[in-house]
Amino acid sequence: MWIWQHTNWPNFVFDATEFSEQVAAFHRIAERLSGQVEALSDAYQTDTVIELMLSEIIATSAIEGENLDRVSVRSSLLKHFGRSVDSRAPDARAAGATDLIVDVRRNWRRPLSHETLGRWQSRVIVEHPMSTVMRGAYRNRPEPMQIISGRYAVGRPPTVHYEAPPAADVPAEMERFLDWYNGSGGNLPGPVRAAVAHVWFETIHPFDDGNGRVGRAVSDHALSQSLDRPTLACLATAIEADRDRYYDALETVGRGGLDLTEFIGYFTGAINRAQEIALAEVAFVLDKTRFYDLYDARLNARQRKVIARIFREGRRGFAGGLSRKNYATIAGCSAATAARDLVEMLNMGALVSHGQGRSTRYEISCPEPSAVARNVGRGLER
Repeated sequence: MWIWQHTNWPNFVFDATEFSEQVAAFHRIAERLSGQVEALSDAYQTDTVIELMLSEIIATSAIEGENLDRVSVRSSLLKHFGRSVDSRAPDARAAGATDLIVDVRRNWRRPLSHETLGRWQSRVIVEHPMSTVMRGAYRNRPEPMQIISGRYAVGRPPTVHYEAPPAADVPAEMERFLDWYNGSGGNLPGPVRAAVAHVWFETIHPFDDGNGRVGRAVSDHALSQSLDRPTLACLATAIEADRDRYYDALETVGRGGLDLTEFIGYFTGAINRAQEIALAEVAFVLDKTRFYDLYDARLNARQRKVIARIFREGRRGFAGGLSRKNYATIAGCSAATAARDLVEMLNMGALVSHGQGRSTRYEISCPEPSAVARNVGRGLER
């Protein structure tokens, strides 16, 4: 029996007070996160928001097995923030995924509606002349909507992890969901409401495709309303780090009863991990700020270009570290020039190295706040 086949569906069972510690932690971390961002200059506040959104856009698509190009996503984000972008043709998938998260961030005050959800879904489903996927509208096919894994083989049918309510029931199911979300659901603590809304939306699975990404957007919407400002939590990034647990949690609910206690416990924990990830992203931006404050005036044009390229990779850094060959390629210079540039940055402390010979790799050395303060002080003395 699927969860929606229970007689009392959708009268979920849980006690919100059981999650008081998680809710308190959520608000505590959210205030700390907001305070750190507000302490930055306007330009770096924007940089921080871009980094957080960039992480989320890539992660929420990766959960569904779709890998987006980081450069394309960044380019789409910069366009939304009025920043200069490259001249390449925009990637439709990256642009759509970016439009979704920007829409959620800018319209969190508004109640959810059928139209809003349809618009969000159409953002992440790229229009294609050969595609039969409905865009912007609830599914209406008579065949069952099933989540399946495994390949067809002789004597081994695929595994059906979940089957959603029939398409004919979806409009009424979504009407009931939205009535709850925009009404009594608002009385729940933000993280609990986000958890219930997410699992309820996913069990209905109202669209032909894009349900996971829209469902996580619904959770972000709920968290933002509870904070009375756009959430900075990297929810998709936290989920993507252990996506099997996420899918297992959803499957357990789909096959189980109406008690959501276990799922809410999992999801509120993921929300708080998401905020810790956001704090790490803010720390990354602070490190970048300190680096440029201390070293930017001492870098030549080639070195600035390479450093900017490494920082674009985010807090996880340049995969495998920077090699002399990578440097020459990015900077567009000879191997000898690359070697001199790297030695200069090592000597000034801007880079650290590990390995030997051709295996040598370089990483950015982010200065401590005291080092930046000393450098600023010397500048004032002059």
